[in-house]
Parts: sequence; C-alpha cells; structure tokens
Amino acid sequence: KALDGCDHETAYSYLCAALSLLPKDHWENHYDLSLRLGFLIASAAKSTCHYDEAIIMLRKIIEKARCLDDQLPSYILLSQTLHAQGKLNDVYDTCSAILTELGESIPESYTLCKSAKMLAETLKMYEEL
Repeated sequence: KALDGCDHETAYSYLCAALSLLPKDHWENHYDLSLRLGFLIASAAKSTCHYDEAIIMLRKIIEKARCLDDQLPSYILLSQTLHAQGKLNDVYDTCSAILTELGESIPESYTLCKSAKMLAETLKMYEEL
C-alpha cells in the first residue's frame, strides 16, 4: 500500500522487514513470494535512490530465478538502475548479455545499409508470427 501511495521509503523498509521474516530457504520453498518480494524491494530501492541495494537484490533474483521469463523484469530494472547511476558500460554489457541469451547479437559495426537490412529481416520475422 505504501508503494502504491508513492511513499517509497516506507515501502522499502516494510518490504525489507517482510523479507527478513522469511525462512532462510525461502527461494526453494516460497519461490513465487520470494520473486515478487525481491522485485518490489528492488523497485522501491531504486525509487528512493538506494541504487546499490536495488542492484544487489536484482542480481540475487537473476541468480535464483528458475527461468528467463522470471529474470527478464529484473534485467530491465537492473539496466534502468545502472543507467540512473551513469554506468552506461554496465547497461550495455547487461543488455548485450541478455540479447545473446535470447539468441540475438549486436553487430560490431553499424552502417545505414546494414540497418536497412536488419529492419527488413525483423519485419519479415514479425509477418511470420
């Protein structure tokens, strides 16, 4: 409720308190709750400029998540948090790693001709969906 009411500092402290009440094996026995609570903590931490705490939580989520679908929201928030800190090389590395995991690649060089070809290929893929 505090998070919805834009009281992110209070929400952050309440969410951290909730996390402290979970058993040590919460990732194994309360996976969905751990995933949701961890993401809410990271969101509240980012909103209150507790960037390092947000990053720690997001990396924990990414480590413990069982599948890529569970990791993706954390990767997005991690990139946004790193960007807020001005760590643009880390943002690039994070996005590049996830794109590679998804089977995509970032070209070493960029030209207008290559861009037009990539756009045409992407549009063709969407048409096939």
